[in-house]
Order: sequence, then C-alpha cells, then structure tokens
Amino acid sequence: MGSAIPVIGLALLDSLSLGTLVIPLALIVHWRAVRVPALTAYLFTVAAVYFFLGLGMLLGFAGLGSVAERVTRADVFPWITLTLGAVLAIFGIFGPNPTKPEPGQLPKRAAGATSNVPSMVALGLGASLTEAATMLPYIAAMGIIGSWDIPSAAKAGAVGIYCLIMIVPTVVLATFALLFGPKFFPRLERLIPRLEYEAKVTLLWIAAIVGIYMVAHSVATIRGDL
Repeated sequence: MGSAIPVIGLALLDSLSLGTLVIPLALIVHWRAVRVPALTAYLFTVAAVYFFLGLGMLLGFAGLGSVAERVTRADVFPWITLTLGAVLAIFGIFGPNPTKPEPGQLPKRAAGATSNVPSMVALGLGASLTEAATMLPYIAAMGIIGSWDIPSAAKAGAVGIYCLIMIVPTVVLATFALLFGPKFFPRLERLIPRLEYEAKVTLLWIAAIVGIYMVAHSVATIRGDL
C-alpha cells in the first residue's frame, strides 16, 4: 500500500486535464456564474465515466491475468514494448507544440454549451470519453490499484476516491467563484488559456517519459535474453 502516494499524485495530475478542470472553469466564466445543478451534473458525469472505466479496467486486469502472464513471457514481447515505447517517445518529443490560446479564449466545447442538465451530461460524456484514449496517468493508477492485495470492494472504493480527487481542484475553485462572484471571474478568465495549454504540454511530457522508460526497460530485457 506504499504505492498509494503515486496513485494520489496521478489523481492530482488527472485533475488538471481539459475535461476535469479547464472545461468546467471555462463554463463558469462563460456563464459568469456558478450554476450549481449544471456544474454538478457535468462533474458527476465525468467522475462516473472514469469510475466505471476504472472498474472495467480492474475486471480486465483480473480476468486477463493468466493470459497477460503468458504474453509477457513470450520472446517477442520485449520487441513489442520497444516499438510501442519508441512510438510514444517520438510523439512526446517531436509532436507539435500546442498553440497558445489568446487571453480570454474559451475552449470551443465550453463556449457553445448551454446550462441545462442534459446538455451538461452530454458534455461530460463527450469530454471524458474523448480523453479516454490519452489517459495514461489513469491507466497507470488502475494498474497500481489492481496490484494491491485487498478485497475487490476496497479496490472499487479506491477508484471512487481517485475520481473524487480528480474533481477536487475544480470544486475548490468553483466554491471561490461562488463566494466572491464577479471579483473572481477575471482571474479564472486569465487562468483558463494557460491551463489548457499546460494540459496539452503535460500530455506530451507524459508520452515522452513513458515511452523512454518502455524503450529502456525493453532494451535491458532483450540484452538479458541474449
């Protein structure tokens, strides 16, 4: 359970993504108010999607354990991870830098959104599922939780806590906006473009680091087998 600390760190990293932080803050600025039912519907949807994806991953890890063990022991497996790692590293290192948005520019999905609950649920589904293909920190966290020697119910609880941590920064900032109103909106407006840019840069960094680690680990394995 000493691995709980990196899981918390990964949850905080996930909390800075476009779907969990940038879009909901952009909605608050767009509305010039904290519309609690709409914002709650959005955040609940995002957290629920991640929660059920996490449970699905944990079930997959448990059900495919024996298959994965056979695959990882195959002679070709280090070459597969070497190739995948190289692709990730190339994407992270040589991928185009994101364009810095203009001050006050809102993400398109937030700028065009209405505040009724069904549209917030749809926006939350779209944002979370769009990011599902690039949620490397989340996949890593689910792998760590899946390796814990604890009951399945406790693992599900850990996934739930992870998803709650993901939305805490947004809830805190939304609370400030609710308490201080118009005085706080200009600060959020200046913050959003920077957060959006940093979220995209962070993805490149994660891809590069994970890719380099996979390449190094694969090369070491291949050398050991020679």
